[in-house]
Amino acid sequence: MQSKFEFPGDSKDTWLRIIRALWRNDQRSEVAASYLSGICPVSYDELIEKYDQHATNIIGKICKAHGFSLPDLQEVNYFISQLKGMLNLYSPNAGYSISLSASNSEMLMWSHYASSHTGYCLIFRPLDGFLHQCPQRTKDSLSVSQDHKSSIGTKFKLEVINYENELESIDAFSLLPSYHTGYELESEEDHLSYHKTVQKQLLTKNKCWGYEEEVRILLPQPSRWISGQSAYSKHQRLFHYDFNQVVGIIFGARMREDEKLAIKEIMNEKLQERVKFSGGDDRKKHIFDFLYQQAEICSSSRGMKIADKTLVSMGTMLEPGTPYYERQLTNWKAFKGITVESGQYSYDAIP
Repeated sequence: MQSKFEFPGDSKDTWLRIIRALWRNDQRSEVAASYLSGICPVSYDELIEKYDQHATNIIGKICKAHGFSLPDLQEVNYFISQLKGMLNLYSPNAGYSISLSASNSEMLMWSHYASSHTGYCLIFRPLDGFLHQCPQRTKDSLSVSQDHKSSIGTKFKLEVINYENELESIDAFSLLPSYHTGYELESEEDHLSYHKTVQKQLLTKNKCWGYEEEVRILLPQPSRWISGQSAYSKHQRLFHYDFNQVVGIIFGARMREDEKLAIKEIMNEKLQERVKFSGGDDRKKHIFDFLYQQAEICSSSRGMKIADKTLVSMGTMLEPGTPYYERQLTNWKAFKGITVESGQYSYDAIP
């Protein structure tokens, strides 16, 4: 998950400005800037990946144009090292993501992501477009280094993926310090537009993946230039969702019966606890019915069908075929639920 940053062609003046800020040698700076401009357009990743090769080429061109002694070579190598350090320090971060889907009946997804129909699919109910962390295990910040913490909030926005075959690159010089490049985002509008462009790239995939109807949760990486660190550990990236937002489960068409029973046992116990402790504090919370569904492979069309099964409403098991079941199922499919606050229950609309 990474945006497409590219150093544009015809960029000698910008490279020259950057190099002169690091190296006070105009003749050699001209040679280095001409070489770097000549390999552009080039992606940020490709430049970093092949930097040592390019560094050797730059040294060769400087030597051919001006020649140098051993102290001169040491000076050139020092500059080459400085430039590499700066490019690494401000390189774009990949970030982290979780992929969900708005589709529950796509044959390929059940094959690829649910162990050939032997797994299951959890159904989440967003609140105003967000998934919240478990209130008892919330992380609102993560340590990046000893003196560097990054705020992450207590909920994650669900971002809808766009599907396009072409992705317009972002000028990679925008990642480097403005006092080196001369690039300036002068207004708040410019800043918002830039970050919107970066975000759009993180949320764009090729049209061939359109069938997935992907929805993504993003966890950005902190900037490396703040403390020299930018990665989170696997343990830091472990978050616990609010179980109140889990509103159903779909069992795969080839899932074993004993595994279904084991999951039902766990789910039913958690659902009973959800009702039992629903009014236990003053915190505002939303309670939704929970629906068991069964995926089926249609023998005629070879497509997928999702059959509605048991509905758990405030701890009561409802089976298909009764008017009350049908009414509650209609409410469930309309994303309706109950709001509990300070011991009071209401049926107001939930965003």
